[in-house]
Amino acid sequence: MNQNKENEYLSDVQSYFTNKCMTSTRSTSLHEENTMKFSQNKNLFEQKQQENEKELKKRWSDIAKDWQRNKRDVKVFQLAEFGIPISARKQIWPLIVGNKLQITKELYNILQIQSKTFKLDQRKSLGRLSSFNHIKQDLGRTFKNESLQKIFHPGGPLSENLQTILEIFCLYRPDIGYVQGMTYVGSILLTYFDDYQAFVIFSSLITHPQLISIFMLDEQNLQIIFQQFEKLIKLNIPQVYKLFKQYNINCTNYLLDWILTLFAKPLNPDIVGRIWDRMLFNGTHILWKCGIAILKILYPRFKDQEKTLQSLKNPDIKDDDLLQEMKSVNYPFEVQEVLGNIEL
Repeated sequence: MNQNKENEYLSDVQSYFTNKCMTSTRSTSLHEENTMKFSQNKNLFEQKQQENEKELKKRWSDIAKDWQRNKRDVKVFQLAEFGIPISARKQIWPLIVGNKLQITKELYNILQIQSKTFKLDQRKSLGRLSSFNHIKQDLGRTFKNESLQKIFHPGGPLSENLQTILEIFCLYRPDIGYVQGMTYVGSILLTYFDDYQAFVIFSSLITHPQLISIFMLDEQNLQIIFQQFEKLIKLNIPQVYKLFKQYNINCTNYLLDWILTLFAKPLNPDIVGRIWDRMLFNGTHILWKCGIAILKILYPRFKDQEKTLQSLKNPDIKDDDLLQEMKSVNYPFEVQEVLGNIEL
């Protein structure tokens, strides 16, 4: 290659790499600029969330100060639809539930002492009280949610607390005893309250007139509940109703598991808190609306019997989607009347 050609070649190569470097620099600079903008937007979003959380907490704190006047205010009910801040639930949930059972700390302490020394006489038939012995072993196999496992499995920081309130309830209401789904209800409450307050609310929920027959596993009332829920399916999502008939799937395959845990087993704890906000304010019909909303969202995944049952057992649902669907559930008066009048 002659000198002129060589110089021309080197000039072209140098120009090529110079342009590549400049392009790369511009690209890198653009990437850094976008990254910075994203980071700034994220920080602004998080800052806005914190400000909203702080403002909501203050509003709920003001509501709590004059609870007797505010508890029937329509605006308060509407505010609850958006969810009570986690930090405010410790103050608000006890006010909503109250202590109608008049469980004093003295009674709680007496029952706690009794639970530590209680032993079943295996020679006697003690009915539901015999379920006392199942509590400890169930704690080691109940929770599938990873975060709940770490907290409530044997050795976890709140494992003994959960075992305690379940054993105390078993002694407090031996006619009801212990049912496995209760572990989930207790676990949600213990993430907010101390043992005594958690027990008061737990006992109130389990013995609620529209819920007690579920935890008593009362066959007659459960059949009424299942019949009414199937009516809701047929009314709201007839395609699911037909599919369930085709796959031979009924409420015992999924609904009992959902309502025994007040949806704390199939759903993540964050959305359970939002559902309970609504349930405590508006009543147990929220549970049935939640169930229908879940089926609406899951329907596209119902490809065959096996996949349908798997989806019902482990519904993977976005919180906002579920809350939005709950608003559109058709819940006719005749169903509301039947389910609202279920009592033992």
